[in-house]
Formats: sequence, C-alpha cells, structure tokens
Amino acid sequence: MEIIDATSAECPEPFMKTVAKLMGMKEGAVKVMFKDPKCVDMITEAVKLMDCKIVENTNKDGVYTMIIEKSSSSKELKDVKVGGC
Repeated sequence: MEIIDATSAECPEPFMKTVAKLMGMKEGAVKVMFKDPKCVDMITEAVKLMDCKIVENTNKDGVYTMIIEKSSSSKELKDVKVGGC
C-alpha cells in the first residue's frame, strides 16, 4: 500500500497529492494522512467522482487517515471542479 504523509501540508496539497496518486494508479490502495480538515470533503468528493472506495476514514488526535482503494474499473478524474479550501 502506498502511503502519503501530508500531515505537515495545508489544503489543497493533501488533496492534490491524493488525486495525483490515484490518477497514476491502475488499481490498489493508498493511505493518506493529513491534518487540515478542509481536505476531508474535497478528497471524499474526488474519490466518489473517480468511483474509488474509502475503506477507512478516521480522525485521531487531529490526524485524519483515509485508506482509499482503486479498482481497475475506476474512472479518471478530468476537468471536474470540487469545493476548495
């Protein structure tokens, strides 16, 4: 599983790193960790648009952790606007 540690980054960087990683994967899982709560909705919206699946979504001591699975049938995210920071 790929891991993105964006705990020191502010929005929109965790979102951008997560989307870039998912777009570059054919299938598999990615674990992303971040602290900026504004990114939760942005990442969730992008995951839905790409037809991926969030298998874990937790907040422990201010660190959000999402594990996202992408299957080979997931969609590409193109020219879609999501909410901002």
